[in-house]
This record gives sequence, structure tokens and C-alpha cells, in this order.
Amino acid sequence: MAKKKDRNKKTPIAEKKSRKTIYWIVGAIGIIIAFLAISGNIPLSGKEVRKGKSFSVHGGETRSVLEPSLFTGQARAAYAAAKKYPEVLNQVFCYCFCDAEPFNHKTLLSCFTERHGAG
Repeated sequence: MAKKKDRNKKTPIAEKKSRKTIYWIVGAIGIIIAFLAISGNIPLSGKEVRKGKSFSVHGGETRSVLEPSLFTGQARAAYAAAKKYPEVLNQVFCYCFCDAEPFNHKTLLSCFTERHGAG
């Protein structure tokens, strides 16, 4: 009698193809997750985003920038840039969360109206 082939057993070529398919699927999912994390659509940490008051990035700072000559190094360069482009910094959110007490800043420009921008 002739031996029957076991139909449930995969050939080595079929096993390699199924592994490659799994690797492609896992890789695609990984790329999608990485893209979403980079774009900010999903948080990477379990921490919640800070709730409550946040900056109005529509400007609003009316005080003048401190003189860059009061500082040295990178702080001087930062204050010089703030003095040169105040309208830009007045539209930028400050990520150090200095909108809360005791600073109560309105925008990133607010940091440069006092010594807070120096570090």
C-alpha cells in the first residue's frame, strides 16, 4: 500500500512563508505604533497631560524683553533672539509650565521679560 501524505503537516517552504508573513505583520504594526507615538496621537507614558490652565498661544505679552547684554553665552544669544523676534515668541507655547504660580507667564516671550529665560 502507498503511504498517504499527512495533510496537516506543513512543508518547510510553507513554514518559512508563514513566518515571513508574521514578521511583516508585526513589523507593520510596530511602524504604525512608532508613527502614532512620534506624532503625539498616543501617549508613551501612563502620565496624564497636565490639566487646568494653559497658555493662550495667541500672544498677549506686553512687557519688553530684558537686554541681552545682562547675560553671557547661550543665555545672551537666547535673549538676543527674543528681542529680535518677539512677535514669534509671543505665539509659542512654553513647555516649562511657567503659566502657573509664581510666574503666571502668558507665552514663551514672558520668560524673556525677566531672568526666567536664562535657565
